[in-house]
Amino acid sequence: MAATTPTPSPTETFWTDAERHLVRYGGEFTPEIIEHAAGSFMRTASGRRILDFTSGQMSAILGHSHPEIVATVRRQVADLDHLYSGMLSRPVVDLARRLAETLPAPLEKVLLLTTGAESNEAAVRMAKLVTGRHEIVSFARS
Repeated sequence: MAATTPTPSPTETFWTDAERHLVRYGGEFTPEIIEHAAGSFMRTASGRRILDFTSGQMSAILGHSHPEIVATVRRQVADLDHLYSGMLSRPVVDLARRLAETLPAPLEKVLLLTTGAESNEAAVRMAKLVTGRHEIVSFARS
């Protein structure tokens, strides 16, 4: 009778797949599988409830799964969820107008970007265009 190899558990398969297919350039991944988040808490696959201090601006300000945010996202995704940045939809122009209305004169335009890196790159490009210069000063570890 041939020996059979035990079937790995879903948790073992998860960590094997993570190790095989993900690159991590910082520290190690937290040894928990996060399955659900609501409000300020996350729940792990083992049922552990963790207060979330780490998930970034959106979750820190609004909480996970905020009912109004979920409803808004569902409503919008049902109509239109993503476009190439060279195309426009009404929500994009409405947001730009509403943001511009909060700016002091003569400012009346916004640049909608996704990340801080994009924002920094755009700020440097704009500064170069306005000043006509090409050198910038930066600080190490800033």
